Amino acid sequence: MLLETKRLLLREMNPGDYDALFQVLGDPETMWHYPYTFDGKHVRDWIERNMNRYRKDGFGLWAVCLKDTSELIGDCGLTLQNINGEMLPEIGFHIRRDCQRKGYAKEAARAVRNWAFRNTDYPALYSYCKYTNEPSFRTAESIGMRFACEYPDEINGKTHVSVITREEWLNVLTENMIRWAENKLGSREYAGWCLSFIEDALEKSNGIEIFGGDSAKASALLYADGMRQGIPERGAFVFYDCICQGPDGPINWGHCGISLGDSKIIHAWDTVRIDDYREIEAMTALSGDRPRTIGWVPIERVLKQKP
Repeated sequence: MLLETKRLLLREMNPGDYDALFQVLGDPETMWHYPYTFDGKHVRDWIERNMNRYRKDGFGLWAVCLKDTSELIGDCGLTLQNINGEMLPEIGFHIRRDCQRKGYAKEAARAVRNWAFRNTDYPALYSYCKYTNEPSFRTAESIGMRFACEYPDEINGKTHVSVITREEWLNVLTENMIRWAENKLGSREYAGWCLSFIEDALEKSNGIEIFGGDSAKASALLYADGMRQGIPERGAFVFYDCICQGPDGPINWGHCGISLGDSKIIHAWDTVRIDDYREIEAMTALSGDRPRTIGWVPIERVLKQKP
């Protein structure tokens, strides 16, 4: 399995998917904005073309399946497309008519967007469609894309292009994470679990998985090559040395929080709270120790960590 979301599994398509894909691509209503509705040969060629893309590019359109049943309900993925005369990475999707308007296209496209930025070097991702296909470009906008341009072409008459840059993607992830974290202010849910708090903030708000250490200290060591000093940028993970009271005695589990970009961090102490990142060093843990600043790492470095 390639990608997993809350409700979906995305995997490589294969010849055995013909019948299920024909229900999607052979439906005139689903393909209303496409130049033509697929017949059997077009569907078989579509599967073969994407299998070739997997081998050549390492990506393509993947089968979109319901997690609960494994039923194939469409496709979504990354392909290289000629967009106004330039070959560009494009996120495309088709969802079976009876499964539309349930957020599946957005959920799948968001997963593909995250995968593409984490596994390729492309500075931007695109989505394009016929200018009348508003549901398609609204889905693109729902994953953070914005209008790029429209241009005339022989197939669509006029093609609508949406785009998101790598920097814009990181900003989307950051703001989602901070919004999630701020909604936990005052909560005791994460008392003693500072690392779980910052990881959940990034993962749960963005449908993404990250790979850190078993403690704040372990994560700081894991990200050491990206560690920086000074006032942390918005969205950065901020780390501290701190002796904590473990079940078998004192242990340096460390402490951590998320930078809000104004010298403040949001972190889980006794409750989720906001403090100046320098004033954390004046706080006292249950062990009697006080945190000592290690540094901070940008969110981009966190996302680059492999399992």
